[in-house]
Amino acid sequence: MQALSAVLFLALVCFTSAFDKRIVRANATFANRASYSSISVANGGRWGEWTWTEMCPEGSYATGFSIKVEEYGGGAFDDTALNGIRLFCSTEQTSHIIFGHWSGVRWCPRNGVLQSFQLQVEPEQGALYDDTAVNNIKFRCSNGVILEESGGPFGAYSEWSKPCLNGGICGIQTKQEPYQGPVKDDTALNDVRLFCCQ
Repeated sequence: MQALSAVLFLALVCFTSAFDKRIVRANATFANRASYSSISVANGGRWGEWTWTEMCPEGSYATGFSIKVEEYGGGAFDDTALNGIRLFCSTEQTSHIIFGHWSGVRWCPRNGVLQSFQLQVEPEQGALYDDTAVNNIKFRCSNGVILEESGGPFGAYSEWSKPCLNGGICGIQTKQEPYQGPVKDDTALNDVRLFCCQ
């Protein structure tokens, strides 16, 4: 897999206070954590390959997220839209491509954890048009709050994934298309699979 296709890492270990944080680069340190199921949606893009899995440490769950989005460049540019998803648990794990800028973090309030998600995906546009695949993601917290950032403008949201009812979301795996070169159409992030832990 090309080095540009995916960079996954864990970081940001939270302690008792939201202001008492320490950065830890795990590089799949927690990939062997057991999950009881995975959740997905049906409208993911068709391009790319599934990357490796990144998990939160034992006893922690995703409580917030940020996204990396390439701004719409107009009809003359090759757009990729949503390129990365960063989950914040008691730790943070990331899946992303080189295009775009990171958003601010959206947190579940009142000790909630991320429990289910939706993907906004542009359907295939055909050989003469620019494909973007995943444009945005929404999460539902265990306390019912829905979190969304400003993603790309194309496509429609899927149905909600099944929820993680016991515990919460604790890991991520993404389907990504590697960089196609300067004259081919790039889509970057195409699909997401999240993992549930107790």
